[in-house]
Amino acid sequence: MSDAPIPWRVAVDMLAALSACGPQKPPADIVGEDLFTWAQNRFDAEEYAAARNGFQAFLLSQPLSALTDSAQFMMAESQLRFGDALPAAEEFARLATGRPNSPWADDAQLGVCRAYMAASPKISLSQEYAKRAIVECQRLTQFFPGSDLREAAQALLAKARGKLAAKSLEIGKYYFSRRFYGSANVYFEKAVSQQPGPDILPELLELMYRSYGKIGFDTEAQAVRDRLLKEFPDTPEAAHVRGDGGGAG
Repeated sequence: MSDAPIPWRVAVDMLAALSACGPQKPPADIVGEDLFTWAQNRFDAEEYAAARNGFQAFLLSQPLSALTDSAQFMMAESQLRFGDALPAAEEFARLATGRPNSPWADDAQLGVCRAYMAASPKISLSQEYAKRAIVECQRLTQFFPGSDLREAAQALLAKARGKLAAKSLEIGKYYFSRRFYGSANVYFEKAVSQQPGPDILPELLELMYRSYGKIGFDTEAQAVRDRLLKEFPDTPEAAHVRGDGGGAG
């Protein structure tokens, strides 16, 4: 490769090309509601960085517009779809708490929950953001009882709880595999309290049943076995414990 310096004109063209690859900003001659329309068109085209810039520019230039709340929501939504989940959560929260009577307030509150769930990593890592999502989804049902978004909030709430339960289940399985049954039970019980869904509950109940049996908690083991057979009779886990004839040890 040559060490010769890059010609000045070529360098300028390269810098221009690199700048063009960055987030697009609205043209300076677009003002007022046309700026909102420009940002909305970028959003519809899935150009979310550009949309975010456009809605932000609109908010700065038109803070008293009737479209302010819409722009605030759309800026947060653009951030979320661009992948900036935590900044999006902050923007959604600012609208939901700062403008609770806005028609966009409940949408924004659901947005906070959605953003924290998007920020929550795989279950092997810390689930602090899933915990935040639970709080924010509950806030929607508490402060916006008439919202038609309650069902969506409940679905996200179940998803967040399931993620916490899956985390507790994995820790419990770790202890169970090493025969630390008392410690395993602590995490299995925690997972049950976190209200997991049917995707992991049968496995959790079978493991809890066996772990109780290993340390002589026969009454507790029987109660868990009965629940598994009653609620999930057609699962492989139910077949496993049914084959034990009631003995978990």
